[in-house]
Amino acid sequence: MNFRMMNNKFLYIYYFALILVLILYTNTNGSPNIVVRFGYLAAMVIPLINKVEWFPAIIICALGISKSTFAYPFMPTDMIFYVVFALSFAFLALYRRDLVLGVNPLFYLIFAYVALNDIVMQEELSQMSIVFFIYLLFFICVREDLDIANHLLPFSFILISLAISYWILFCPEAQTNSYNRVGDMEQKGWSDPNYLGAVLGMGLVISIRDLFVGKRTKIHIALLVLTAIASTFAMLLLASRGALLSVVLSITSLFVLSKPKSWSKIAVIIAAALFIVFLYTNQYMNFVMARIEAEDGTGSHRTEIWLSKINDFFQIDNPLYWIFGVGQMEGARLGRILGTTVTVLSTHSDYVSLLIYYGFVGVLIFFSLVAYLVRICHKTDRPQVIALLVYLLVGCVTIEPLAQGNFVYWGFLFYIIIFARQSQELELFEEEEDMEYEYEEQE
Repeated sequence: MNFRMMNNKFLYIYYFALILVLILYTNTNGSPNIVVRFGYLAAMVIPLINKVEWFPAIIICALGISKSTFAYPFMPTDMIFYVVFALSFAFLALYRRDLVLGVNPLFYLIFAYVALNDIVMQEELSQMSIVFFIYLLFFICVREDLDIANHLLPFSFILISLAISYWILFCPEAQTNSYNRVGDMEQKGWSDPNYLGAVLGMGLVISIRDLFVGKRTKIHIALLVLTAIASTFAMLLLASRGALLSVVLSITSLFVLSKPKSWSKIAVIIAAALFIVFLYTNQYMNFVMARIEAEDGTGSHRTEIWLSKINDFFQIDNPLYWIFGVGQMEGARLGRILGTTVTVLSTHSDYVSLLIYYGFVGVLIFFSLVAYLVRICHKTDRPQVIALLVYLLVGCVTIEPLAQGNFVYWGFLFYIIIFARQSQELELFEEEEDMEYEYEEQE
């Protein structure tokens, strides 16, 4: 047991050092040598052969940072590599017959529907289907181990948020240099403040959730406070209104639905009020206020795009397309900017995307999944699951990370599912204990 604890401690330090390399590498002049990149990837993956259950969290963290950096990524970001790795580790977990957490078989049916829709409508798998497939394999790797949901996955999102905060707050000149040649960059996730803000906010929400719920060590508390403060400043500089609204509504729902002590609520209210005053007096709100004042009532023409695409969608004569969608390629061609003949390829909303790409069936499946996660979790964890879902659902209103196959956003959904499933396992365990106790009483 002691050897296992020492081994885990070594791995924590080892992977923290590897992640630190990703964070501190801010070269915008050129990509690292291909040998170095694949050598780094090997160093990231090989030790996980004996720690399969860590594989999803490590890859989410490393790839999340690599896809969010404005520098040339230090590790490959092409999804094909991670399909191969995910398949290999899933087979390894099954070969060892590890006690995996598993997933409801309906998830495989959902994937089958999405993949079949892609093949029929556009004769190829979309990025969303590929990422969905990777996460289905990730479920096979995760064991019935509370350490995954309570520590590794949350810590991954916290590190991603700290990395983004570091780049925004301390590397603005290098980031500006990258903007001048964004078209030549391997990945562009950092170049849209709305998508970057959505990823940044994940660690912010988790850090505040962990401060608000449960017992933590002093070191853990210091890390959570650092993440919350740094991420807030970085998010204000990004000035993404959608990301800020997602964070505020998520934290508010957690605050309202949870049942902490009265003094804890009062302390949170006072701290929040003082922090807001500080932000205003130090002009950190200027970027956000400028964006709000420049608003023309259309959400940067989003409402026009939504109405145009939905109108074109329902102009299709065949009702079967309303039920099953028209696929991503055809859906991208729908809609025109008001008063022009210009087509906007993006829907700027996951909900509009799901409707157009996968029809009413796709929309029904998505909201059924949300209801399923709320229903299965333990009642004591339900406020946390709802708060995390609120963050994800509000963010999907004005951007389309799920439909575009955004790896980190799917990772956040993966984390919510893992958290809800492990919460369900805890509830079932408590019910079994109660039944055993009642049986012993009857004896």
